[in-house]
Amino acid sequence: MGTYYVTTPIYYVNAEPHMGSTYTTVYADALARYHRMIGDKTFFLTGTDEHGQNIMRLAQEKGLSPQDFVDQVAEKFKAVWSFMHISNDDFIRTTEERHEKVVQRAIEKMYQNGDVYLGTYEGWYCPRCETFYNESELVEGNCPIHKTKVEFVSEQSYFFKWTKYQDQLLDLYNSQPDFVVPSTRLNEIRSFVQAGLKDISVTRTSVPWGVPVPFDQSHTVYVWYDALLNYISALGYTEDTNQMEYWPGVHLIGKDILRHHAALWPAMLMSLGLPVPKRVVAHGWWLVSGEKMSKSAGNIFNPYDLAKYIQDTIGLDREAAVDVLRYFMLVAGPQRDDTDLSMDAIWLTYNSNLANDYGNLLHRVLGFMKKKGVSEVPKSTGLRYVRVAETISAIAEKYHQSMDVEDIQSALKNAMDLVKFLNDFFDKEKPWSLSGDELAEFLYTQLEAYKVATTMLSPAMPVIADRAARILGTSLSLTFGESAGFTPDLTCGPLFPRYKEEKPNAGTQQPDQACQQPQEQKTQQFSSYISYDTFAQIDLRVALVESAERVPNSDKLIKLGLDLGPLGKRTIVAGIGLKYAPEQLVGRRIVVVSNLEPRKLKGILSEGMLLAATSEDGLPYLLGVDGEPTPGSKVK
Repeated sequence: MGTYYVTTPIYYVNAEPHMGSTYTTVYADALARYHRMIGDKTFFLTGTDEHGQNIMRLAQEKGLSPQDFVDQVAEKFKAVWSFMHISNDDFIRTTEERHEKVVQRAIEKMYQNGDVYLGTYEGWYCPRCETFYNESELVEGNCPIHKTKVEFVSEQSYFFKWTKYQDQLLDLYNSQPDFVVPSTRLNEIRSFVQAGLKDISVTRTSVPWGVPVPFDQSHTVYVWYDALLNYISALGYTEDTNQMEYWPGVHLIGKDILRHHAALWPAMLMSLGLPVPKRVVAHGWWLVSGEKMSKSAGNIFNPYDLAKYIQDTIGLDREAAVDVLRYFMLVAGPQRDDTDLSMDAIWLTYNSNLANDYGNLLHRVLGFMKKKGVSEVPKSTGLRYVRVAETISAIAEKYHQSMDVEDIQSALKNAMDLVKFLNDFFDKEKPWSLSGDELAEFLYTQLEAYKVATTMLSPAMPVIADRAARILGTSLSLTFGESAGFTPDLTCGPLFPRYKEEKPNAGTQQPDQACQQPQEQKTQQFSSYISYDTFAQIDLRVALVESAERVPNSDKLIKLGLDLGPLGKRTIVAGIGLKYAPEQLVGRRIVVVSNLEPRKLKGILSEGMLLAATSEDGLPYLLGVDGEPTPGSKVK
């Protein structure tokens, strides 16, 4: 047992919650639920960032005072987090008195120790992200994040001596290689700091909507400096109380605010004499058709709408549909790299992991028990039990190791590895051929192991996990062999009806009706076929890989230089970097779609697509060719 502190960024109230902010919050929630489950004293913080020039403008446009405006939006965030089963321990708002007092104490302490001084600021400022940029960082004169016009600002300001902490920051990155994850983000922030820091403006005279500077009332505190201090204001930091029970913590953030959290915030903490964060986990963005979600692009997904669509399409109740969305986000989300969000991806994950594997396993076992007339399963152990116990121990060790470093995707894969093992166990043991003690041991082992797998999945799907435990008639636990026996509810149908392209009658399955009438799981049939003429439109060719290199700031993407013979040279960007190193690819012959419309990935024009199979481990396996056919040879 220990303590665990996890935070989301406090979300800027210039927009309502969307799938980007929802992903970070569900991610943090799953980590908090896991640490509570293993007995850690856990504190999970989220909240809203409510000061700044942009908020003043938005409030004015809506005919509201800034306070009324932020009050309304903060309540919307709280409502979405309740809807998404978020279990935060606190919700901090930067307009709260408890936070403003800490901000004033912190800047006064830095002023007294010489780390904050008066000067004049001139530079390019984006009011949407409340961030200053060097001219070299602008994209055609626009903000590199929002692609909107920046403003040239010149005003008196107090500065924080960021340069003073440059060497200490570099020492931090070198001595703690897991301070920022993934490693690509650590390399990014190290390069930024090595290039040379400049002292940063931390107050404004032109923005009245902010925390007043205690030693100069003509200034308010810059919104980013104000916002970062929420992580300790929620813990009750005061100038005289530096020892906070939960500090240091783990920060989950989007990659676009890495610089603030991995370079500015640690320097501020060094100035205050506090420990730096335990870790900064910087995830990628959800993309839609390769583009970042944004209001201006009109491609923002709303968690309410997605959950409702899942609910209506599958016939689940709302609570189960939310858990399906949570699971998809965590297992397939942009934990490392940017990831496309689409309904096809949701249904693929749903059918493969939840309907076919996890949900169907319980249905198979309970259906078998009903058919055999077995209603009670006492505790029974033997060689089968011991073999399964050894497998669970090995998988559980990997699961805990993944969770310990906030690798939620690997942890959930570990849980699904156990589910797949139990499906194989059912097939190999042929329970229909067993009887007596052997059958009792098989059933106890299967149900007890399913309980453990369900517990592993519970941080992602808390409602579904509780329902599965009620069906089994047991409590959630990671301890194998703890249950005295089982008297499961044999009337339960599948937890997850299989998704088919044709839409079933929506709303026919109410919250607890998912465990009333057993349903037959049928082998999927193709809902439609394509003609040969349609297939013939795809131009498949053999390509020789002449060069390969990793795409900067991506663990997954590799840039390939290909020879397609008569079709010439091509460049393809492929997401195969987790399976292959560039040096493994040069000289190989692969199969590519040569007539696919080119698209840009990470700013690189990709002129085709290679073919690969995705195995149960989630990794790509390249399709090869026999012998050495001439590059450009047509595949039929």
